[in-house]
Amino acid sequence: MSKNYHRTLGIPPTASKSEVKKAYRILAKKHHPDKNNSRKAQQLFIEINEAYAVLSKDDLPITNRPTVKHGKSKGSSISEMELEKRMQWAKKYAQYKKIKEEKINEISYYKIQNSSVGRTTFLISIISIVLAFSIFLDFKILPLTAFKVDLVTNYIDMGSQKLALKLKDEQDNEFEFGVSFDDIKRIDIASIKEFNCQKSFLFRQKTNMLLKVKDKEISIFNHYCVYKVFYFYFIILLLPLITLISKGPNTVYILSTYVISSLSVIGMVFLFLTFLL
Repeated sequence: MSKNYHRTLGIPPTASKSEVKKAYRILAKKHHPDKNNSRKAQQLFIEINEAYAVLSKDDLPITNRPTVKHGKSKGSSISEMELEKRMQWAKKYAQYKKIKEEKINEISYYKIQNSSVGRTTFLISIISIVLAFSIFLDFKILPLTAFKVDLVTNYIDMGSQKLALKLKDEQDNEFEFGVSFDDIKRIDIASIKEFNCQKSFLFRQKTNMLLKVKDKEISIFNHYCVYKVFYFYFIILLLPLITLISKGPNTVYILSTYVISSLSVIGMVFLFLTFLL
Protein backbone atom coordinates (compact mmCIF):
# COMPACT_ATOMS: atom_id res chain seq x y z
CA MET A 1 0.00 0.00 0.00
CA SER A 2 1.36 3.46 -0.87
CA LYS A 3 0.76 6.83 0.71
CA ASN A 4 1.02 10.25 -0.88
CA TYR A 5 2.79 12.17 1.86
CA HIS A 6 2.83 15.37 -0.15
CA ARG A 7 -0.95 15.30 -0.21
CA THR A 8 -1.02 14.70 3.56
CA LEU A 9 0.98 17.89 4.10
CA GLY A 10 -0.94 19.75 1.38
CA ILE A 11 2.14 20.54 -0.71
CA PRO A 12 3.06 19.85 -4.35
CA PRO A 13 5.55 17.05 -5.27
CA THR A 14 8.09 19.73 -6.24
CA ALA A 15 8.07 21.34 -2.77
CA SER A 16 11.45 22.09 -1.22
CA LYS A 17 12.48 20.82 2.21
CA SER A 18 11.85 24.26 3.71
CA GLU A 19 8.29 24.16 2.32
CA VAL A 20 7.87 20.66 3.77
CA LYS A 21 9.00 21.92 7.17
CA LYS A 22 6.73 24.99 7.00
CA ALA A 23 3.67 22.91 6.02
CA TYR A 24 4.43 20.41 8.79
CA ARG A 25 4.65 23.11 11.46
CA ILE A 26 1.33 24.68 10.42
CA LEU A 27 -0.53 21.36 10.35
CA ALA A 28 1.11 19.99 13.50
CA LYS A 29 0.11 23.13 15.39
CA LYS A 30 -3.46 22.91 14.09
CA HIS A 31 -3.95 19.22 14.93
CA HIS A 32 -1.78 18.95 18.04
CA PRO A 33 -3.61 17.09 20.84
CA ASP A 34 -2.99 20.03 23.17
CA LYS A 35 -5.17 22.27 20.97
CA ASN A 36 -7.50 19.84 19.23
CA ASN A 37 -9.22 17.10 21.23
CA SER A 38 -11.07 15.33 18.42
CA ARG A 39 -10.14 11.76 17.51
CA LYS A 40 -9.81 12.75 13.87
CA ALA A 41 -7.25 15.40 14.80
CA GLN A 42 -5.20 12.86 16.75
CA GLN A 43 -5.10 10.50 13.76
CA LEU A 44 -4.17 13.37 11.44
CA PHE A 45 -1.41 14.38 13.86
CA ILE A 46 0.09 10.89 13.56
CA GLU A 47 -0.16 10.94 9.74
CA ILE A 48 1.41 14.43 9.58
CA ASN A 49 4.36 13.24 11.67
CA GLU A 50 4.70 10.19 9.45
CA ALA A 51 4.73 12.31 6.29
CA TYR A 52 7.27 14.75 7.72
CA ALA A 53 9.55 11.93 8.90
CA VAL A 54 9.66 10.45 5.41
CA LEU A 55 9.90 13.65 3.37
CA SER A 56 12.44 15.40 5.58
CA LYS A 57 14.89 12.55 6.24
CA ASP A 58 15.14 10.71 2.96
CA ASP A 59 18.31 11.68 1.10
CA LEU A 60 16.68 11.36 -2.31
CA PRO A 61 15.53 14.59 -4.02
CA ILE A 62 11.97 15.39 -3.01
CA THR A 63 10.84 15.68 -6.61
CA ASN A 64 11.73 12.00 -7.15
CA ARG A 65 9.53 10.70 -4.34
CA PRO A 66 5.99 12.09 -4.34
CA THR A 67 4.69 8.71 -3.16
CA VAL A 68 6.43 6.54 -0.58
CA LYS A 69 5.79 2.84 -0.25
CA HIS A 70 6.08 0.93 2.99
CA GLY A 71 8.57 -1.92 2.92
CA LYS A 72 12.11 -2.82 3.77
CA SER A 73 14.87 -1.52 1.54
CA LYS A 74 18.37 -0.09 1.98
CA GLY A 75 17.40 3.36 0.82
CA SER A 76 14.51 3.67 3.22
CA SER A 77 15.89 2.08 6.42
CA ILE A 78 16.69 5.42 8.09
CA SER A 79 13.31 6.89 7.21
CA GLU A 80 11.53 3.79 8.50
CA MET A 81 13.30 4.04 11.88
CA GLU A 82 12.53 7.75 12.19
CA LEU A 83 8.98 7.11 11.03
CA GLU A 84 8.44 4.42 13.63
CA LYS A 85 9.80 6.66 16.41
CA ARG A 86 7.56 9.56 15.44
CA MET A 87 4.46 7.41 15.08
CA GLN A 88 5.04 5.75 18.45
CA TRP A 89 5.58 9.12 20.10
CA ALA A 90 2.47 10.62 18.53
CA LYS A 91 0.33 7.64 19.53
CA LYS A 92 1.64 7.61 23.08
CA TYR A 93 1.15 11.36 23.43
CA ALA A 94 -2.41 11.17 22.13
CA GLN A 95 -3.15 8.32 24.56
CA TYR A 96 -1.53 10.22 27.43
CA LYS A 97 -3.55 13.31 26.57
CA LYS A 98 -6.78 11.33 26.53
CA ILE A 99 -6.04 9.64 29.87
CA LYS A 100 -5.04 12.96 31.42
CA GLU A 101 -8.31 14.61 30.33
CA GLU A 102 -10.34 11.68 31.62
CA LYS A 103 -8.59 11.86 34.99
CA ILE A 104 -9.11 15.62 35.23
CA ASN A 105 -12.81 15.21 34.34
CA GLU A 106 -13.20 12.41 36.87
CA ILE A 107 -11.57 14.43 39.67
CA SER A 108 -13.62 17.52 38.79
CA TYR A 109 -16.84 15.49 38.66
CA TYR A 110 -16.38 13.92 42.08
CA LYS A 111 -15.29 17.25 43.50
CA ILE A 112 -18.54 18.80 42.27
CA GLN A 113 -20.67 15.91 43.54
CA ASN A 114 -19.12 15.97 47.01
CA SER A 115 -19.52 19.71 47.50
CA SER A 116 -22.33 22.22 47.77
CA VAL A 117 -21.77 23.11 44.09
CA GLY A 118 -23.32 19.83 42.96
CA ARG A 119 -26.39 20.18 45.18
CA THR A 120 -26.84 23.84 44.26
CA THR A 121 -26.48 23.12 40.55
CA PHE A 122 -29.10 20.36 40.72
CA LEU A 123 -31.52 22.63 42.59
CA ILE A 124 -30.98 25.50 40.12
CA SER A 125 -31.52 23.12 37.20
CA ILE A 126 -34.83 21.80 38.56
CA ILE A 127 -36.18 25.27 39.40
CA SER A 128 -35.11 26.66 36.03
CA ILE A 129 -36.70 23.82 34.04
CA VAL A 130 -39.93 23.99 36.07
CA LEU A 131 -40.08 27.74 35.48
CA ALA A 132 -39.49 27.24 31.75
CA PHE A 133 -42.44 24.88 31.47
CA SER A 134 -44.53 27.16 33.68
CA ILE A 135 -44.15 30.16 31.39
CA PHE A 136 -44.79 27.87 28.42
CA LEU A 137 -48.07 26.74 29.97
CA ASP A 138 -48.97 30.28 30.98
CA PHE A 139 -48.35 31.82 27.57
CA LYS A 140 -49.11 29.01 25.12
CA ILE A 141 -51.53 26.57 26.73
CA LEU A 142 -53.67 27.95 29.53
CA PRO A 143 -56.67 30.19 28.67
CA LEU A 144 -56.49 33.94 29.15
CA THR A 145 -58.77 35.91 31.45
CA ALA A 146 -60.56 38.96 30.00
CA PHE A 147 -61.23 42.13 31.99
CA LYS A 148 -62.44 45.64 31.21
CA VAL A 149 -60.16 48.66 31.38
CA ASP A 150 -60.47 52.40 30.85
CA LEU A 151 -58.12 54.51 28.78
CA VAL A 152 -56.41 57.20 30.89
CA THR A 153 -54.12 58.66 28.24
CA ASN A 154 -51.84 57.71 25.40
CA TYR A 155 -48.50 58.97 24.08
CA ILE A 156 -45.69 58.04 21.74
CA ASP A 157 -42.84 56.33 23.58
CA MET A 158 -39.79 57.41 21.56
CA GLY A 159 -37.51 55.06 23.50
CA SER A 160 -39.30 51.88 22.46
CA GLN A 161 -40.91 53.34 19.31
CA LYS A 162 -44.34 52.25 20.53
CA LEU A 163 -47.68 53.85 21.22
CA ALA A 164 -48.06 53.70 24.99
CA LEU A 165 -51.60 53.41 26.33
CA LYS A 166 -52.05 54.15 30.01
CA LEU A 167 -54.96 52.01 31.17
CA LYS A 168 -56.85 51.54 34.43
CA ASP A 169 -58.56 48.35 35.53
CA GLU A 170 -61.69 47.98 37.67
CA GLN A 171 -59.61 48.21 40.88
CA ASP A 172 -58.15 51.52 39.69
CA ASN A 173 -54.74 49.95 39.13
CA GLU A 174 -52.94 51.71 36.30
CA PHE A 175 -50.60 49.99 33.86
CA GLU A 176 -49.12 50.66 30.43
CA PHE A 177 -49.84 48.78 27.25
CA GLY A 178 -47.41 49.03 24.30
CA VAL A 179 -48.83 49.04 20.79
CA SER A 180 -46.53 48.62 17.79
CA PHE A 181 -46.68 51.10 14.93
CA ASP A 182 -47.93 48.33 12.64
CA ASP A 183 -50.95 47.85 14.91
CA ILE A 184 -51.56 51.61 15.05
CA LYS A 185 -52.38 51.51 11.34
CA ARG A 186 -55.14 49.02 12.08
CA ILE A 187 -56.92 51.03 14.77
CA ASP A 188 -58.13 54.52 15.56
CA ILE A 189 -57.78 55.01 19.32
CA ALA A 190 -60.21 57.93 19.36
CA SER A 191 -63.00 55.83 17.83
CA ILE A 192 -62.76 53.00 20.36
CA LYS A 193 -65.48 53.13 22.99
CA GLU A 194 -64.66 50.03 25.01
CA PHE A 195 -61.29 48.51 25.94
CA ASN A 196 -60.87 44.90 27.06
CA CYS A 197 -57.58 43.34 28.08
CA GLN A 198 -56.51 39.74 28.61
CA LYS A 199 -54.13 38.44 31.25
CA SER A 200 -52.40 35.11 31.64
CA PHE A 201 -53.58 32.55 34.18
CA LEU A 202 -50.41 31.89 36.23
CA PHE A 203 -48.33 35.05 36.21
CA ARG A 204 -51.14 37.51 35.47
CA GLN A 205 -49.30 39.07 32.54
CA LYS A 206 -51.40 41.50 30.51
CA THR A 207 -50.71 40.00 27.12
CA ASN A 208 -53.43 41.19 24.74
CA MET A 209 -56.09 43.80 24.13
CA LEU A 210 -59.38 42.98 22.48
CA LEU A 211 -60.89 45.86 20.50
CA LYS A 212 -64.05 46.22 18.49
CA VAL A 213 -63.33 48.15 15.32
CA LYS A 214 -66.20 48.53 12.86
CA ASP A 215 -68.09 45.60 14.38
CA LYS A 216 -64.98 43.46 14.09
CA GLU A 217 -62.98 42.20 17.10
CA ILE A 218 -59.23 42.39 16.77
CA SER A 219 -56.50 41.29 19.17
CA ILE A 220 -53.37 43.39 19.76
CA PHE A 221 -50.31 42.11 21.57
CA ASN A 222 -48.83 44.05 24.47
CA HIS A 223 -45.21 44.90 23.60
CA TYR A 224 -44.55 45.89 27.22
CA CYS A 225 -45.38 42.36 28.32
CA VAL A 226 -42.53 40.07 29.48
CA TYR A 227 -43.69 37.49 26.94
CA LYS A 228 -42.49 39.78 24.19
CA VAL A 229 -39.18 37.94 24.67
CA PHE A 230 -40.81 34.64 25.63
CA TYR A 231 -38.54 32.43 23.50
CA PHE A 232 -35.40 34.03 24.93
CA TYR A 233 -36.41 33.19 28.50
CA PHE A 234 -37.76 29.77 27.53
CA ILE A 235 -34.46 28.70 25.92
CA ILE A 236 -32.28 30.13 28.69
CA LEU A 237 -34.35 28.40 31.37
CA LEU A 238 -34.32 25.07 29.53
CA LEU A 239 -30.52 24.98 29.15
CA PRO A 240 -30.02 23.13 32.48
CA LEU A 241 -31.47 20.07 30.74
CA ILE A 242 -27.98 19.72 29.24
CA THR A 243 -26.50 19.61 32.75
CA LEU A 244 -28.92 16.90 33.90
CA ILE A 245 -28.63 14.78 30.75
CA SER A 246 -24.83 14.96 30.54
CA LYS A 247 -24.28 14.21 34.24
CA GLY A 248 -21.04 12.29 34.64
CA PRO A 249 -17.24 12.68 34.52
CA ASN A 250 -17.17 14.50 31.18
CA THR A 251 -16.26 17.96 29.90
CA VAL A 252 -19.85 18.89 28.91
CA TYR A 253 -21.20 18.33 32.42
CA ILE A 254 -18.33 20.14 34.15
CA LEU A 255 -18.61 23.21 31.91
CA SER A 256 -22.40 23.28 32.04
CA THR A 257 -22.31 23.07 35.84
CA TYR A 258 -20.70 26.48 36.01
CA VAL A 259 -21.63 28.23 32.73
CA ILE A 260 -25.22 27.08 32.15
CA SER A 261 -26.14 27.32 35.83
CA SER A 262 -24.92 30.91 35.90
CA LEU A 263 -26.93 31.78 32.78
CA SER A 264 -30.04 30.18 34.28
CA VAL A 265 -29.70 32.13 37.52
CA ILE A 266 -29.32 35.39 35.56
CA GLY A 267 -32.35 34.49 33.43
CA MET A 268 -34.49 33.70 36.50
CA VAL A 269 -33.47 36.92 38.27
CA PHE A 270 -34.35 39.08 35.25
CA LEU A 271 -37.62 37.21 34.72
CA PHE A 272 -38.76 37.67 38.32
CA LEU A 273 -37.72 41.33 38.31
CA THR A 274 -39.78 41.84 35.16
CA PHE A 275 -42.77 40.10 36.77
CA LEU A 276 -42.48 42.33 39.82
CA LEU A 277 -42.06 45.55 37.88
